[in-house]
Formats: sequence, C-alpha cells, structure tokens
Amino acid sequence: MRREEDFLYKVEAIRNILKEKNFDGIEINSQANFSYVTRGRGFIGLASTVACGSLFITLDRICLVSENIEIMRLYQEQLDSNPLVEAIGYSWDEPQKRETVVKQIKGDLKIATENELEEELFKLRTIMTPYDREEYKKLGYDTAALIQEICKNIKKGVGEYELAGEISNKLWSNNIEPVTILIAFDERALKYRHPVMAGNRLDNYALVGICGRRNGLIVSLSRDVLINRDEEMIQKHMKCAKVSAAFLSNLKIGNTAQNVFEKGLLAYQEQGYPLEYKEHHQGGLTGFVPRELRVNIGCTHLVRKDEAYAFNPTIQGSKCEDTVLVTENGIEIMTYTGNYAYVTCDIDGERLMMPTVYVANE
Repeated sequence: MRREEDFLYKVEAIRNILKEKNFDGIEINSQANFSYVTRGRGFIGLASTVACGSLFITLDRICLVSENIEIMRLYQEQLDSNPLVEAIGYSWDEPQKRETVVKQIKGDLKIATENELEEELFKLRTIMTPYDREEYKKLGYDTAALIQEICKNIKKGVGEYELAGEISNKLWSNNIEPVTILIAFDERALKYRHPVMAGNRLDNYALVGICGRRNGLIVSLSRDVLINRDEEMIQKHMKCAKVSAAFLSNLKIGNTAQNVFEKGLLAYQEQGYPLEYKEHHQGGLTGFVPRELRVNIGCTHLVRKDEAYAFNPTIQGSKCEDTVLVTENGIEIMTYTGNYAYVTCDIDGERLMMPTVYVANE
C-alpha cells in the first residue's frame, strides 16, 4: 500500500463512521489524528498536541485550513500536495477570517468534533494499516540500531546531558523526532523510574529510554549498559527480561489487557519482586500516541491484530522495553536488531529474545 492509498483508505473509514453516527463531517486538529490520517507532521513545536492546521473531512470534500504562515508548507511538504485535498489559507494577522472560511466549509452540515467520535477514532488509529506496519518496522529497526550503537560505545565520564545531545543528533539525522529521552547513571537509575537528565556523569551503569517519532508513529525502547560487570545488576536484568517476556507472550488476539497485565504481575512474583510493578506503570498500547492506554486491572480492551504495544517493566534500576506488533502468528518485535545483548526467555512454549544489559568491558 502506498501513502496516497493509505490516506484514501483512512478517509473512507472515517466517512463510514460519519454515516453511522449521522454526521456530515469532522474537524481533525489533534496532532495524533492529523498524523494518523495524513502520515504527515502537523506540529510546529515538538511537544504540540494540537496541529497547526485543521483537516475537515466531509462526505464529499477534504479541506486543509491554516493561516498563511503554515498552509502551503503543510500542504506541499506534509500532504505531498495531495490533489484530493483543498488547501485554504487565511492571513495570520486576521484570525477572524478563519471563522469565515470554516463557515463556508460547514454550511448547513453537521460537523463532529474529535471528542464526539474519539472512541471510534481510537479504534481506527490503533490498528496499523499495511502502510503503517511497514513504516513502523523501519522506524523500530532504525531507532533501535542507532540507540544500541550509541549505548555500546558509551564511555565512563560522559554526562547525562551530553549523551542526550548525542542521541538527539542521531535521531534527527535519521528523521526521527526525540519526543522523550530518559537517561540516568548509577544511583539515579536505581532511584527514579522516569529519569529526566540531571547532569550526572557516568561511573559504571547507564539506563537509556527513548520515544522516537517519525511521521506520527512512535516507537519506545530502553537499553542499559554496564562499563564493567556487575553481577547483581545482571541478575536483575535477567529477571526483568523474563517479566517483559511474560507480558509479550500473553499478547494474544482476543485476550484482554487485564489478562496481559496479570500475566506480567505473576512473572514479577515468580522472580521475587511481587510489588515492583507498583513503582512504575507497565506500558501498553501504542502507535500515534506514546501510550494509547496503559494495561492495568480493570482494563477490558481486547488485543487486536495489527495493534502495537510497548511494555516497560522495571526491577530496581533495570528496565526492559521494546515496541512490538501483534500478528496472527504472534508478536513481531519491531525494535529487535540482533545486535545487542539478549537473553532467551521460554514462556509457555514460546521463545522470545529480550534485550538485557550490555557489558562494555567483556
């Protein structure tokens, strides 16, 4: 499936929802849904949750509306000058003209907001289309490969900010947006589960976690490094990898998110850390949002084919995290490269290769 075919498929899916819910159209202006439909970037600032343009999808029109600063950039670069889309701009210094443009598009039509159809949009957005799947696999491999290369060459004495800068540079150089970077060295890695950089310098142990985004899709992964061997930390990672494998092994089509979560909790207990899960959320459904939902007790969401998940179990400084795709034949780990330190985990007859801590001086 090509990008333009993917766009049309998604527009038609949205139109079917509109008909079912008795709407004539919808205005899409969230970053997540804008990227889902267009597979383009709708932001100006990296942390934006609202796109800088609105996409109006009616039963017979598709209109992109934005101020004159953004309209042609969005249309030409983010929508590839799609001939199915009408680009309509207004002067930035006359914002009231937007209302006139929108009124002309809406007329007497019943236009839905994203909030009014969020449940339906969620169900669409979290199933990866053939085009999304191929792009996601490329993103997963590219991100993992560059993060692992950096981690394998990390040196004692490097600063957390310095390492964050190197990661950012490599991500941007590969057209990947660093929407989240978490780095902690030594004692900080043991203390904090969401370690935003604080300037420490590396002695022996580094924890690195990132969320990288390209054209809307987000991949999450963590990789850990020891400069010199530390048996206690290595054992924690072995156990953490088994917890991660337990989550992934239970990602069966039709299973509930609660059952997946409970399988992970049982693994924590079996590894001797029954309450460790309370120190950090365990991840969950992902895609065009870093976490579309977090698995937990009471989460009745059913696992579906072509959904993506990222679990991130931790055990006192160790962390295991990959992004995977649910397929008819089991999961596909999109961030697996075969070029790091791995441990083989056998869970209910299924063999999974989980990342573990890389020891540099071995």
